[in-house]
Amino acid sequence: MKILYVVSRPLEINTSSSIRNRATIEGLLTLGHNVDLITTEFDKNHSNYDHSLSYSNLNVRYLKLGGIQDIAKITRKFKAIQPFKKLAYNVMKFFEIYDNLKGIVDYVTKDHLEITDNKYDLIISSSDPKSSHLFVRRMFERGLVNKTPWIQIWGDPFLSDITRSNKLLNSKIKKEEKKLFEFANKIIYVSSLTMNEQKILYPEYSMKMDYIPIPYVKEEVYPNKEIDKGKLTFLYCGDYSSKIRDIKPLYNAINDSRHNLIICGLSDINIDCTDRIQVFPRVSFEKTKEFEKECDVLVHLSNIAGTQIPGKIYQYSGTNKLILFILDGQKETLIKTFNKYSRYIFTDNKKNQIEEIITRIESDEFENTKFVVKDFSPENIVNKIISINT
Repeated sequence: MKILYVVSRPLEINTSSSIRNRATIEGLLTLGHNVDLITTEFDKNHSNYDHSLSYSNLNVRYLKLGGIQDIAKITRKFKAIQPFKKLAYNVMKFFEIYDNLKGIVDYVTKDHLEITDNKYDLIISSSDPKSSHLFVRRMFERGLVNKTPWIQIWGDPFLSDITRSNKLLNSKIKKEEKKLFEFANKIIYVSSLTMNEQKILYPEYSMKMDYIPIPYVKEEVYPNKEIDKGKLTFLYCGDYSSKIRDIKPLYNAINDSRHNLIICGLSDINIDCTDRIQVFPRVSFEKTKEFEKECDVLVHLSNIAGTQIPGKIYQYSGTNKLILFILDGQKETLIKTFNKYSRYIFTDNKKNQIEEIITRIESDEFENTKFVVKDFSPENIVNKIISINT
């Protein structure tokens, strides 16, 4: 099939959604589909720029944004004015429901895009950012396409996104989210919890909605090595905003043990390095894989609330490393969703329970869980995405 893939944030910007999009595109290419990607121009000065996430065998059209994005590029070069940029973004959040890449929709004209119903067999838009879906909606509204099937993939919902702090625009966002669904043939959520909630919020579009999990980028079967069970290395790679995830029980449990912990990610809290714990900001995808290779246990930290599931669990599932699944929020539903794979070591997000499960890990109780979950391979996930439209 000839497929147009739209995501307004370039893949070269290192976020969980970029990694998910990369894995999905990889699956499409592996299965022999032809993929064109439309995205925005990347900025090498962006704090999360990661060249290792780029593609050499993909036809990409980078759209250059002006306005606020030009200002953002300038401020990235001069750290002294970074606080003013942050202030401007915070002010913008009170008036604008979309992300700062919304300007991509200005390119949806027949002068800029040579796209008709005969050019592609399928259009896929993927968020975050939500402006990815707005771009394709504009294609339908402005008559560039009319009959081409359109699949939306939502990493996070719009109204119910737990990362959105401003609730003053709720009514406006709900109305806009509903409009985005109108022309879509299928609406895919990467969390069954989110899908169920969305079906309640928007019953008139519930028949379009489905759940398909996230694919891992690459299968990594690491050679078995002698592990010092008295000194394990745990790895947590992911952001940990205190409003979304509570990392302190894990931090305290490891700090009071004989083991080591590596933390990589952004947060609103400062946690100190210790003799046992190394703390890094967000690192490149390649660096993450280096840490992953050297560690003994991969740690998944669930969200405190909401229906969203951190995508890192699916990336971990592409390895044969032990996976510690720390439960929080909707615990029973999480166990029901993931327990069937017999792959994960579950524990509540409490210091004493984390300490207890570590003791059991030391005793080799979970060695039979060290395998790749093939259900989450790019090929399997993409087959589900493609077949959902037939």
